[in-house]
Amino acid sequence: MEDLIKRIILENQKIISNKKIISRSYTIPETDNISVLIGIRRCGKTFTLYEKAKSYNIDEILFLDFEDERLISLNTLAGYDIIIDAYKSLFPHLKPVLFFDEIQNLKNWHFYLKRLHVQGYRIYVSGSNANLISREIATYLKGRSLETTIYPFSFTEFLQLKNVEIQPKDYFINKPEILNLFDEYLQFGGFPEVIKVSHDDKRTIAKNIYNLLFYKDLVAKYDKNDYLLKLIISKITENLTKEFSITNLAKKIMSVYQTSVPTVTDYFNILPEPFLTTNIYQYRTSFVKRESKRKTYLTDNSFIFLNRINEDKSRLFENLVFNFLMRKHAVLFYYKTSNGREVDFFINEGGEKKLIQASYSIADDTTREREIKSLLKAMEEQNLNSGFIYTYNNSESIKVKGKTIEVVPFWKEVLEIA
Repeated sequence: MEDLIKRIILENQKIISNKKIISRSYTIPETDNISVLIGIRRCGKTFTLYEKAKSYNIDEILFLDFEDERLISLNTLAGYDIIIDAYKSLFPHLKPVLFFDEIQNLKNWHFYLKRLHVQGYRIYVSGSNANLISREIATYLKGRSLETTIYPFSFTEFLQLKNVEIQPKDYFINKPEILNLFDEYLQFGGFPEVIKVSHDDKRTIAKNIYNLLFYKDLVAKYDKNDYLLKLIISKITENLTKEFSITNLAKKIMSVYQTSVPTVTDYFNILPEPFLTTNIYQYRTSFVKRESKRKTYLTDNSFIFLNRINEDKSRLFENLVFNFLMRKHAVLFYYKTSNGREVDFFINEGGEKKLIQASYSIADDTTREREIKSLLKAMEEQNLNSGFIYTYNNSESIKVKGKTIEVVPFWKEVLEIA
């Protein structure tokens, strides 16, 4: 086993040395704590670890991917000292920097990391199960770890992977080309493997990623009925961006499948664990009232077109806005006014308050009136003088009763060019 680990260490050092890396928009803090990268499968966590590893001398790198089938037998051992012993036999005078990918596949990994941390090793790890990683970190590694959530590629990273460089002047002279790229990103999302392939192959690759997550991280891991799970995800996708209660979701499921509210609740609650979904709640002071209803979003837009027959640009658009905002803010809410009007997103952190509507287009008079009235009422209640409507390609400044609503073309916002 030791010889096998030595071989894997050397293989990975060679891979890292030769790997061309797309720089991600993340800063992993320099800290004595264990750096933990969490996020959905295939979003680029491994390459983020590669990027960090490249900042060290290659001989110092001890990189193991615990989804490598050759390492499965480690779980049969009483301890894992063989890992450091294998490295030391290769580099006896060096202390390795440890990179452990998909650490949740190593039995009792938290005890091992704690011991290595006490021994003074610099440690970077990744995991694809939100609840498992976070719960055990909170329990066993409290005060010893720092988490960074890695998401599928942003639009700027999408462009980097396609070797497309955009400058502010391109807003005017190359706008059709930018919008064409943005349309691709809007529909097919930010998984690197999906971005790299041709249009005809995108569905196949996205489906492979989704099936891996669905069957391995949900059906097999939690021993769930795959048909019922598919029904629940399908209903969630149908109602994406809409407020709902789990009880009402269960009633819709029970009209076509014999089940119960507790069972649907149980299935619904596991969906965020492999980062498939994220729930946001109404901004309220009452915890009970806030938890009774929620809105659910999918981690990547590719999962929307996989689970819907017809393209729905409004849902794709709002889901994209949600994931963009999640990268920037620790907590998001949606906002309900006293007269029942809804604003899609409300940010309230660090003294900053911001109200945002996500509307693919406000060309329709009814849509325009609804979005503006909802924002104005919410701005009044929160004592704000400005609000925002993110759209596909509308741009204007609306001034009403001393308040300003900025209508922003979202493709410009996601380019993040100063």
